Amino acid sequence: MTTVQHQRTVEVSRLRVDEVGDTLLVSTGGVHPATAAVARALPAENGRICVVMSDPALAYHPELGFRLCRWVPAHYESVRLIAPCAAVADQTGKIPAQVLSDLLEADVVAPDGELVATPGGALYVVSGEDGSAGGHWLRYRPGRPPLIAGRRFPVPEWERYLNDLPDPGIPELTVEQIPAGLWVRRTRSPAGRPQPTDLAFATPVQPDVVTLLVSRPGDPPLRGTDLRRLIEAMPATLLERLVVTPYGDHPVADGELGAVASVAANRTLRVRTGLPLQMAGRGQQVVAIDSEGNPTWIPFAREVAWRPHGGGRILSWTAPADQLLPAGAAQLMLNERWVVEIVEAGLWIREVNRTEGASAVRRLPLEAEHCTVVIGVGDEDQAQPSWRSVDRLLRRLPAEVFSRLRLAAPADAGEWFADAMGKGLRRVLNGLMPLLLTADGRLVDRNPGAPATSVGRSPSEPTEHEQVPAGQSSAGTPRRGKAAVDDVSTLLQYVDQIRRATAWDEEPAPGTPAAAPAAEAASTGEVVGEPGAPAVTSVPLAPAAVPQAQPVVSPAPPAVPVGEGRQRPQQERQQERQQERQSAPVSVPVPVSPPVAVPVPVAVALPSENAGPEPPALPARRTSAAPAEGDSVEKPNEEA
Repeated sequence: MTTVQHQRTVEVSRLRVDEVGDTLLVSTGGVHPATAAVARALPAENGRICVVMSDPALAYHPELGFRLCRWVPAHYESVRLIAPCAAVADQTGKIPAQVLSDLLEADVVAPDGELVATPGGALYVVSGEDGSAGGHWLRYRPGRPPLIAGRRFPVPEWERYLNDLPDPGIPELTVEQIPAGLWVRRTRSPAGRPQPTDLAFATPVQPDVVTLLVSRPGDPPLRGTDLRRLIEAMPATLLERLVVTPYGDHPVADGELGAVASVAANRTLRVRTGLPLQMAGRGQQVVAIDSEGNPTWIPFAREVAWRPHGGGRILSWTAPADQLLPAGAAQLMLNERWVVEIVEAGLWIREVNRTEGASAVRRLPLEAEHCTVVIGVGDEDQAQPSWRSVDRLLRRLPAEVFSRLRLAAPADAGEWFADAMGKGLRRVLNGLMPLLLTADGRLVDRNPGAPATSVGRSPSEPTEHEQVPAGQSSAGTPRRGKAAVDDVSTLLQYVDQIRRATAWDEEPAPGTPAAAPAAEAASTGEVVGEPGAPAVTSVPLAPAAVPQAQPVVSPAPPAVPVGEGRQRPQQERQQERQQERQSAPVSVPVPVSPPVAVPVPVAVALPSENAGPEPPALPARRTSAAPAEGDSVEKPNEEA
């Protein structure tokens, strides 16, 4: 037993000093791969060499001073001892950093707590469990008391400004330092005190940017007044380098994070859309974090510049797919007419010169579980995009984005546009229907029981002025110029009713059944007339639309157009009607001029000699969309 103990002690006491770049790796026996990786990533320090130890007790090894004398003080003036709690006294009362400093007769900088290595080679000293003690690098000198040498290595230029930050004095709020800057969160959290393995400690350190991490996944959102008090207490030198970063979907309860922070700072602030993390094979990316603290997908909008009371604009972004030409700030061309705009929540596909409802789309918040793609603008009179091009774009999105895809249409675009989207992108939607984006920025589900009608119109059947072509539903895509045709048809129908009305001097005698055959013929559309006379076709109308034969009380009634439109004197008409009543027992319906009596709606083609000047062409933005795939329309409208 004693022999085995002695052999094991001799084997463990063998000291290895390996030179890894500008760092010395001290170990006994084997080296952990993580420790070797940290040693390789450490940057070089002027006049100081880094010594990495997995166990701070190796500072007591009798061979350490002899092995290190080749570097200190021959080539380096001091040592940075990278070992957890190397500046804290052990059970014997000795401090490893102080012992090594006296042994080498050189300055030794060591941490007084656990170390966290962030991507990029930065080291951060974590404070104690209560958060009040520790958390610094201490500089030990032979025969002198230690000095505080910061919390981070390498030391960023903004670290000294954190010491000037006063305590906001909010009991429910905890403000602590993390490697990238500051973290403000609720003091009482259901998850307890954060551990060094939290993603908040994995945020890369930037030398010119201090991160203000707001909230924590799973915690209730912060109150806007508490966040304002903290930002208002920051010095101006810190606000110049501040980048606000949300940690979770809803960091602030009463408002948008960028709006609250920019008003409190009274300056334009940079606000990230997610948490910056170092991704394997993809470099540093801004990632959305879900309620459980797990990364989900990489938003296309990375940073947003928020102005006080002025909203935000995309400051930094990444392209959602390749082969998209840039068209402006955070805008890419889908084709010559449609643009893909990058918004905080995802994408907005719209026409180049159409921005109706932009405030609702651009202020949609980012959600970790969904990538929202809004198609169209908030106007019912708009064209449809090339659904095939949109389908190709959506299928080229990254896999983690495509799995969380959520399509939406502006509610003001009308139900017909949502129906067209459901048909054109049915493979992407996979049987689901797109959501509706209201004007106040809410995403709502469509009522599956309600018929698909345009916004602002009642879901009713087409009237006699809106007959639907065969094979097309009443909720179909509106066609170009339909409003103008309806107006002409209404006018023609009104003229037709006037022609059918019985004049005041044409009232049938009492007991004469003249109105009944006329009404019956008008309702059935039959051809009525005498043998050999030219046929007269009546327009089928609803029973309520048939005018009643009532006298017109007027001192001077206007002339009623009859036959070919020729006006005759009133006395001549009275004599003719009196003769007809005496000779014919049954009266015929009022004749209608053939060019006027036509079914409606219809595109009326006037003779060239009677036609007026050609109306100007409608602008491109007012053109209606092409029919959705599957609609049986013989001659679809073509875009100019």
